[in-house]
This record gives sequence, structure tokens and C-alpha cells, in this order.
Amino acid sequence: MKILAVYFRAGSGVSVIYERVIEHLAKHAEVDILSDQAPISTMESLRNIYTHPFSKSRNKWYRKFVRWFGTTPFSTRWSREAMAQLTESYDLVIAFVTSAQLTPVVFGRLYAEQHNTKFAIYSVDAIPAPGGWTKPREYRGKMRVVARNFAAADYVASSNAHMLAFQLTTFKHKEGLRSNVLLTPSPAKEYNLPEGERATLLYTGSLYGLRNPNYFFKAFKQLLRDYPNAEAIFVGMGMKFRNMRSILSAEELKRVTVLGHTDNLEPLFRRATVLVDINADREEDPFLSSKIITYLKTNRMIICETGSNTPSREVFAGLDTIILVDHSVDSMYDAMRLAIERAHSNPDYSEREAVIRRFSIEEVGEIFWHDITDMCK
Repeated sequence: MKILAVYFRAGSGVSVIYERVIEHLAKHAEVDILSDQAPISTMESLRNIYTHPFSKSRNKWYRKFVRWFGTTPFSTRWSREAMAQLTESYDLVIAFVTSAQLTPVVFGRLYAEQHNTKFAIYSVDAIPAPGGWTKPREYRGKMRVVARNFAAADYVASSNAHMLAFQLTTFKHKEGLRSNVLLTPSPAKEYNLPEGERATLLYTGSLYGLRNPNYFFKAFKQLLRDYPNAEAIFVGMGMKFRNMRSILSAEELKRVTVLGHTDNLEPLFRRATVLVDINADREEDPFLSSKIITYLKTNRMIICETGSNTPSREVFAGLDTIILVDHSVDSMYDAMRLAIERAHSNPDYSEREAVIRRFSIEEVGEIFWHDITDMCK
């Protein structure tokens, strides 16, 4: 089977994840990639790597046209230019797409229509992001783009069941459409570290959109009465700390450290007693945080603040080393105390092994390969 995988690196932190999935497919098939930039990984298992730039000015106008008109003339132009570079024909084109950049799915539709090729879509985002993640005008624009282009797909995959259920409501299904859940593969690295500090809480990644750290800060204020030397560390970009100084006193603020982005998390994981995940401050949010997938393979207690009926509630239910809490100060405070106590009581992190296997590139890749080979018969 000959496969063309299309994805964008520009503006996408998940391109490394997509490259790992593509490399796994290349173990079974002849795979070429098409992107706006050269891949991050070495991608030695691929046959051909095609790149066609999507300039900053083009990207600027792309966003304006999607937001205001729900159209993608700049994606269409890029697709036609990129298509002219290809020297092969393919049995399947796969668009690896994010909410930030929908050009791969525009290319996939155009290529499939012109070449009568099977067309698959894999997204780690709900597109458009529902429930307040996206402003109304942009939401309507992206919904028009999704409705037109996803309707050409023979296969659609999302990174959890809640997200897939939402995505399947956004377009008219092609006859015979197949769909499945492809969990976001976890990083290969595993951290098996000595016991951390007495009471250090670590959050990694961005705080933006509907993620609200105020419950955490109010709970941390209470925790300092029990553990005066407790520390909270935030590392990443886009931090929302407008209310932190009104919640914590000057003395309490000394127990909070805010660091910029780093790719080397191991020193911070070593210090941590508890790893913290903060999800959107709403019920039934369809997103599953990528940071908790990284946390899974680290021998530290995890607190996951999440709403009701969310992917985290489903995937991590019943695990003593992952404490799921509501969006409330009392729930977060109780979780902090419990997590610290369990962290120093020899917790059994091996209980996560079955969940970790579900997120492995081997399992996710094989599910994807089985689905597309069955579709292309």
C-alpha cells in the first residue's frame, strides 16, 4: 500500500506525535509525507519527504478567511501547488490535522476527489473546539470548513471517545464512513526516579483558554497551613496568574515558582512530590490533556482537576495513583493532602501499566494500521 501523510509543523506542537504515528505506519506500508516544513524527526523509514512552505503572510490571511468567511482559498492554493510536486500516486491520503491549521484536510479532500483515492483524517483536537474554547465567529467559520472537507472522508479518528462523538456531529457522513478512537501516543521516555521532596506540586505546560488555576491557588493557600514548606512550581508558557497575587499573601507567593518553557523536565520531576493537571473549567469537556499522558510514565502521584463526564474520568477511573477532582477549592485541597500522604506511603505505580499500554505507539499504531487496511480492501 502507498500512503501519503499530510501534516503541518507550523503552529503545531503535536507534529512530533504525528511523526511517530507516521513512522509506525511506515513499518507496514510505503509512506511519503507532505508538510509545510521539514520533519522534526529523522524519518528514515519514509520513501519521500515533500515540503512546500506556507508563509507567515499566507497563514495570516488563511486565519482571517476562516474566521470571517469560513473559506480556505489559501489552503486550496497551497494544496494545488504542493500536489504538482508529487511524483507518485497513492492508495490512501491521511490528513493529520489540528484546530490551528486545517490545510492538510483541505489537501486531502482535493487529492481524494481528483485521484479517486481513499481519504482518512486523524485529529488530536475537537474541531472547532466547543464550549467556549473558540470565539463565536471563528467557531462558525471553522465549522463551515469542517463540514465541507470532513464530508469527503472515508475514515475519521479522534484522540478520545468524547471528542470523536462530538466530531461526528460536525459534518454529513459519506456513505460507508468508518471511525475510531486513536489515543494520543505517550512519549517513549519513562521516568523511574527516587522519592521526591516532601510537598512539592508541579504543573507543566500552558495555562490558557478555559483552564483556571484559581482553585489550585486557593487550595494551596490552605495546604500551606499544613505544610508550611510546601512549594508549587509552574513551568511553561501562557500562564494565567492575574488573580494569584490577590489570593496569596506576599509570604505565600514565595512558595510559588514560575519558570519558562523547557524541554528538560527530568530535574523538575525529580523534585516533585505530586504532578498536577488542570483541565478546562467546564463540564463534559472533550479534551484529554497531553501533559497527563506524559505524567503517566513518571513514578509520581497525579492530581487531575476535571469536570464531570470527561475523557479523564473515563480513562483514569479506579487508579489510586491518579486522583480525579472536581473544579472546587475543597476537592483540590483534599486531593493535595491525600496525594502527598500516598506519595510517601510506597504507592503502587504498576497499576498504571494497562493504561500506559493503551497509549503506547505500538498499540495506537496497530489499531490505525488495521483500520486503514480494512478500509482499503
